[in-house]
Amino acid sequence: MIKGYFSAFSKKTAKKTSPSKTAETRGTKKTAVKIDRKGLAGIIRGVIPSDLNVDSLKPIDGSGFSPEGADFIIYREYCRDIAKLMGGYIPYELIHGALFLVDGLAKNTLAEALNRIVTVKKLNKFSETENNFIVPSFIIADCGKAYPLIDLKNDVINYYMSRSIEGESELELLAVLNYGIIIKDWHKGKGSFVALETGADTLAWFTILMNEYLDVKRDDEFDLRKYIRSERIYNEF
Repeated sequence: MIKGYFSAFSKKTAKKTSPSKTAETRGTKKTAVKIDRKGLAGIIRGVIPSDLNVDSLKPIDGSGFSPEGADFIIYREYCRDIAKLMGGYIPYELIHGALFLVDGLAKNTLAEALNRIVTVKKLNKFSETENNFIVPSFIIADCGKAYPLIDLKNDVINYYMSRSIEGESELELLAVLNYGIIIKDWHKGKGSFVALETGADTLAWFTILMNEYLDVKRDDEFDLRKYIRSERIYNEF
């Protein structure tokens, strides 16, 4: 049952696009595959913990810092209209994860995605209120088997080591559709990752592992007053 569900899940996640002009010129019929972002959001929404939601919102913390880069934010729905209430932003205290999508994964697009993750993980770093929660970050990418897993793993490690990036700013999971996953190895610490060639089971394992991060209960409280910025003084009687 579970394998059947995720098999359909994988087929819905990637969509074929028309051949590029370059390919047509060369006389080939190669069809590009791109991640169906809207479809993926709906599918992810159905497999994450029921008290969470996912949408293309902008994260923000109490200091007003709002990093760009995440394609989707996974968050606790404080109230049904929280996204409208916040004008398309989602407060740091409600965030449980960030999702990054990469079409045509290659060395340059990998580095760009990892850079986006480092930026998003700076949330709450400049806030007066200290909190140890660092936003778990996940990548879903597509490239078939054009980017060998061993090379992908080594490039992830080299990216972090060459830039002396702290372990807390590293990604948690990277899934290459229908090929494999890269998992951060917390037991070995900074710069340690494991690559698994999971094939058709990739999204099943990605979802299971991602939910282990999403299901962690946050111990900080959300105070809406922190996000109301006004110098107005009200008359008191």
